Amino acid sequence: MPLHLTPQEVDTFIGFLDDGFCICEIITDAEGRPVDYRFLQMNPQFEEMTGLHGARGRTALEMVPDLEHVWIETYGRIALEGQSQRFQQSSEAMGRHFDVYAAPIEPYGRFAIQFRDITETTRVEAEREAALAEAQHLLAELNHRVMNSLGTISSIIAMESRAREEGEGRQALRRIHARVQAVANLYRRLNASGSIDSVCTRDYLDQITDGLAASIGREDIRIEARITPMRLSTRIAVPLGLIVNELVTNSLKYAFGPDAPGTVTVTLDHDETGGLRLEVRDDGHGLDPQPRSDSGIGQKLVRAFATQLGGDPVIESGPGGTVVSLRFPNV
Repeated sequence: MPLHLTPQEVDTFIGFLDDGFCICEIITDAEGRPVDYRFLQMNPQFEEMTGLHGARGRTALEMVPDLEHVWIETYGRIALEGQSQRFQQSSEAMGRHFDVYAAPIEPYGRFAIQFRDITETTRVEAEREAALAEAQHLLAELNHRVMNSLGTISSIIAMESRAREEGEGRQALRRIHARVQAVANLYRRLNASGSIDSVCTRDYLDQITDGLAASIGREDIRIEARITPMRLSTRIAVPLGLIVNELVTNSLKYAFGPDAPGTVTVTLDHDETGGLRLEVRDDGHGLDPQPRSDSGIGQKLVRAFATQLGGDPVIESGPGGTVVSLRFPNV
């Protein structure tokens, strides 16, 4: 519905406005199509925000000959069809960007415009978005280079491992190789997803557990991943992936006898406090009361990584298997 204002109300309204304000009338051709509009009344902020001086009684095209026709079309719909509209529009001819609210008023063909020059705000936002895009591009390139470097390191370690005889040295290199691969998997997921600072838990941890299952070379031992899908920051994902790698590796190596089948279950979900809960469970024969030296190193690494996450692993073990659980905040 058109807005009904008396001349006194218009003067009062204009006087209190900090935004630019003007009253105009649409100009149409012989067929009733809008071709221009005339400025009838405006406030002081009108000149400040448009740069147009002495506009009263003159038309938009007289003031700005190259004015984009979209302005005339938009105001024509508002004045002739009685539809108020809020929009943002730039004008290259005026070199400005405006936030506009326009409404039809009486008599028919007239309309009121309340507007604000947001040129500087738009410029700052565009520069900020450009800077953010550049930063994201650089970080993505850094992630890609880190992924390639980790791949190279992993390949060198694998070559060194293959060149050695079976024994403690070769086993140690294999464990180092698995740890490097766990971090490389993270950057591989980041690169594949197009993300630069977060990764999907299910994709990331599934890739780690799948790789460990393939490396064990035993079809009678299964790894079940029950991962709640969520986005995790890389700050959390890196130590979390390394913890999963250590715990699952330890279960695969020590929880089952040579011919004993079994299952290792990895669970990640939210806990009742809003944090996260990781659990790695196996149904093996329990922890050795005299753990091997390499297992002890793995436990130290797990505790170090857990400290980074702000948690402390809890280990429960018996004849029915071993459970390691870890609660930590998702921040």
